[in-house]
Amino acid sequence: MLRGKHQRYDKLYLYSLDRQHPALHHIEDEDFIGCWEEDDLAILFFHRDKKALVERLAADLGLKLEDSAQVSYDEWGEGRKVGPLKIGDVTLRPVWQEGPGLVFDPGVVFGSGNHPTTKLSLKWIYTLWKQFGPFNKAADLGCGAGLLSLLLAHLGAEVLAVDFNPLCVALTEKNLALNQLSERAEVRRADVRQMLPLTAELVVANLFKGILLDLFGLPSFWTARHYLFSGFSPSMEKELKEALWLRAKIKAREELDGWVIWHVENEGV
Repeated sequence: MLRGKHQRYDKLYLYSLDRQHPALHHIEDEDFIGCWEEDDLAILFFHRDKKALVERLAADLGLKLEDSAQVSYDEWGEGRKVGPLKIGDVTLRPVWQEGPGLVFDPGVVFGSGNHPTTKLSLKWIYTLWKQFGPFNKAADLGCGAGLLSLLLAHLGAEVLAVDFNPLCVALTEKNLALNQLSERAEVRRADVRQMLPLTAELVVANLFKGILLDLFGLPSFWTARHYLFSGFSPSMEKELKEALWLRAKIKAREELDGWVIWHVENEGV
C-alpha cells in the first residue's frame, strides 16, 4: 500500500522468504508496500532496494531470503495499466489521478481494476443493481483490492468482504476508509468456504476454479438469489457447469479478453 511520501507506484523491489511470519506485515519503513502470502512463502514488496534490511529481518526471525527481483509496476500488472474505471454513473480512479468519484489504492494484489474479471464484475454489479436492486446485503468473496466491495458499499449495500490473504484484507479496509465507507462493510480474513451460510441477496465470487467448484458443491452456499461468478476461462466452463446446483441457472454470460463472468440466479430462493 502507499504510505508516507509515496503517492504512486513505479519500481517494485520483491524479496521472497522461505516461510511466513506475522512480523512481516508490520515492517516500519516508509518504502514498505506490503507482504504477500502464497502457499508457504512470503513475498515482501518495497518501493526501493531494501535487501540489507530484509536480510537483517530474516536473520532476526529465523527465515531465509530465497530470491529477489526488481520490476516496473506495469510489468507486475501484466502490462495492464491501472487507470480510471467508469461503471454507469460511478467513476473509480487511482489515488494519484485527479477527478471526481471513488478513489482507490490499487496496491500489488489482484483486483486492482486492470484485469478483465475485475472489470466484468464491476460492470455486472452495476447492471444487476439497476435491474434487480437495490440489494441490502452483498458478499464479495475474494475481495482482493476491494474495488467490488467499494462499488457495492457506494451503491448502498451492507457488504461482507472476504479474502484469505492479509494484504488483500488490509488494502480493502484502506480503500473503504479512503471513501468514508468503512461502516458499510465488514472485512474478514478467512477461507470463504468456512464463511457459510452467507446472509446476502447478491454474492460476487471472483475466484479460482477450484474454490468455485468447492462452493458449488456445498448446499449451504446457495442461500442468495443472485450470484456473479468470474475468475475462469472458457475452457473451464464445462466442468463448472456440471458442478452447478440443480436450481442454479445461468441467466447471462459475458467474455472479455479470454475471461468469463456468469450471472447465476438461484431459483430455489
